[in-house]
Amino acid sequence: MKTILFTATALSLTGAAMANGSEWSALDREVETLASSLVDNHEGMSFSGYADIWYTNDSDNDVSGFGVNNARIMASGGSGGFGAYVEYNLEGNALLDAYVTQDLGGMTLGLGRHKVVGNASSMQHERDMFFQTRSDIGYHYAQRDEGITLSGGDGFNWSVGLADGTDADTDEYRFSAHADMDFGSGLTGGLTYTQDGATDGDALIVDLAYSMDALSIGVEFVSLGEDGIANTGATDGSALAGPNAVFDADSSPMAITVTYGLGGDSAIGIRMQDNDDAAETEAIDIAYNWGMWGAQYSTVDNAGGDTDRILVGLQVGF
Repeated sequence: MKTILFTATALSLTGAAMANGSEWSALDREVETLASSLVDNHEGMSFSGYADIWYTNDSDNDVSGFGVNNARIMASGGSGGFGAYVEYNLEGNALLDAYVTQDLGGMTLGLGRHKVVGNASSMQHERDMFFQTRSDIGYHYAQRDEGITLSGGDGFNWSVGLADGTDADTDEYRFSAHADMDFGSGLTGGLTYTQDGATDGDALIVDLAYSMDALSIGVEFVSLGEDGIANTGATDGSALAGPNAVFDADSSPMAITVTYGLGGDSAIGIRMQDNDDAAETEAIDIAYNWGMWGAQYSTVDNAGGDTDRILVGLQVGF
């Protein structure tokens, strides 16, 4: 029915009687002009995705094998200052992100399901991580939830957010705020605060990073309040998502990371972690990346004993 009405309208605008080919060509051009005027000024839709295939070997628990860690599809589009983003992990059938954005002129408003405002390691996309796994601090704050965010900045960047938090749709919300700045000469720093109204659990996170040529050094430190921290445990959707240990209340976990580019597509890195918990959990990760291949050796030491794990992964995206 819409097609018939549209054709009738077009003919009424151009004159119904057409006698030769040139007149029909003129009609075609006028119909195209009318159609283009009725189309919304949209920016189109783009799709991307990637897959992680891993081999894992945990000799302490006698576990080894191949598996799919991630199989993700991402879609994004926009229209007149508004945008939309959807990300789905086919591994585990998990909807990770589904949110819309609005450009407010120097600021961006986000609404929907997305990463809770957090520190640098928690906000980094899983596809772009140097190590095969997050640091424990990154895991604890790489959470997704329904909420609203406002962000902006150029050089000095900031973001604030309200999320449903541990009590879902009831009255208490989780508040988070983040700011970071490039100080020049390879030095950057960030500060993040998060607090869950339902549990009064809060945390203050400090990030420092320095880079010079092929060398990069990063430090992340978190100070947890006396009531502990809410929403522990990541929602990356990855098969191996999860920290080495749950953080204790009134503790100060930290991680130090050093990476070095070896030239070409290869680089090496080491990460040392101290969770400052009752179990005295400490971990060391050593990673080597070559193109789309990555290998990582991890060892964790705590009161429960020592564990070692080897990961070898291939990541291909489009």
